[in-house]
Amino acid sequence: MSPETLIIGAGMATAYLLQELENRGHDGDITVIGDERDCCYNRVLLSSLLAGETAEEALRLLPADQGRATRFIAGTRVEKVDTQNRLVRCDNGHEQHYDQLVFATGSSVAKPEIAGADVAGVGVFRTLDDTRKLLEVPGENRQVVVIGGGLLGLEAAHGLNQRGHRTTVLHRNQWLMNRQLDEEGGRVLQRELESQGMNIQLGASASRVHSENNHIIGVELDNGDYLDCQLLLVATGIAPNRQLAAAAGLATDRGIVVDGQLRCSINNVFALGECSQLGEHCFGLVAPIRKQAKVLAGQLTNRPGTDFEIDDWPTQLKISGIDLYRAGVLDTDAEHLVLRDPDHGVYRRLVIRDDQLIGAVLVGDKRGGTWYAELIHNRRNIAALRHGLMFGPEMAQTLAPATAA
Repeated sequence: MSPETLIIGAGMATAYLLQELENRGHDGDITVIGDERDCCYNRVLLSSLLAGETAEEALRLLPADQGRATRFIAGTRVEKVDTQNRLVRCDNGHEQHYDQLVFATGSSVAKPEIAGADVAGVGVFRTLDDTRKLLEVPGENRQVVVIGGGLLGLEAAHGLNQRGHRTTVLHRNQWLMNRQLDEEGGRVLQRELESQGMNIQLGASASRVHSENNHIIGVELDNGDYLDCQLLLVATGIAPNRQLAAAAGLATDRGIVVDGQLRCSINNVFALGECSQLGEHCFGLVAPIRKQAKVLAGQLTNRPGTDFEIDDWPTQLKISGIDLYRAGVLDTDAEHLVLRDPDHGVYRRLVIRDDQLIGAVLVGDKRGGTWYAELIHNRRNIAALRHGLMFGPEMAQTLAPATAA
């Protein structure tokens, strides 16, 4: 008899895992319990939905008939996990047995402490329901403040800007996307976003919300400035949802601790996605979570493969129509090749050490990004490709000596 598999969480990681299990011919019972009313949708497209650039139906990651093989229990929160009796209890009183348990609880917006923020007009941007609420905001030309100049914040700001709102982004660091871009790349991105009508304030944080009749009317900054606003959106990064696992006695740190086979510290319990932690690493990119899904599917079907390992996964993004690509490391002591084209909003930086490409940042033009990532990963000698390296593989090969081909 096939074991009963229970997955807590119905996000993108769960969708990828279900796809991998189907590819392996898994025929056991699978139950998915998710606290959102929508299951397995593509969060990456939420900003496009907010901007009116895509339809809600396009967010679906699984076919409509997926429920024939998998039982989904949506809009339900698991409150307790009893690993001794292999039972979970939900907020509506439902109890569910399992033989194999998977935590795919994802992450939540890491909210900063802001005085007076518990009023109407203050929200977050993380879920499909969050997006629907923003789509219901009446009218245009409202003053909106978005806290966070990383991926989440800029995606939200793009969507609101496209809807005709006057959008200000507050970012406490000295350049946008500071975890992905170098300072010059962040400045180029800032200029492009400002040219689209966004207002960017760097080195600034919100300290207090001002309100009337329990609704926000403005926000005070830590530097003493004051901004009028009718909507404040917090999008300051994510924190793994580990609390449920910790309460069940599993080893946790920043996330739920796993080994290379995605096994937790208690037998027959696994974790993947943004809630998981391997070594010192937690995961927010799609690429590593897809790899986790492949590894875990092998475990759940008793056909384990190679371990999931930490890799230097490239970051490929598009924000407000602007392509961004980052791979490798940006060693300041290495050699840097830089191309700047401010008229077209293009910035490209390649980092070379000992005739090997070790890093790349591309803003406004990501052509060649995958090739650069392969050169970095394979540690290929690029001496013969140097003359055309900046312009991608075709030009590099064209300009290379015959021996390099």
